[in-house]
Amino acid sequence: MSPSEHLNNLIQCGAKTRQGGSCQQPAMPNGRCRLHGGKSTGPRTPEGLEHSRKANWKHGFYSAEAKAERREVTSWIKRSQQNISLS
Repeated sequence: MSPSEHLNNLIQCGAKTRQGGSCQQPAMPNGRCRLHGGKSTGPRTPEGLEHSRKANWKHGFYSAEAKAERREVTSWIKRSQQNISLS
């Protein structure tokens, strides 16, 4: 059996192509080829979930701590301006 005959006997990916046909690449165990493997199902282990949580952690200008600090400074400036105008 030639290599091309062997590939023809494998399950094909079948994902829709831009031309409207189906992908002819051999499928992996999940039913799609290496190029059309499908979307990630996300982290499953506790370590993976923790890593994902840390990756999405907001820091810097828009963090809750930075926003609270800016609110505090703004209110302090407004109180200072009111005290100056009253005296």
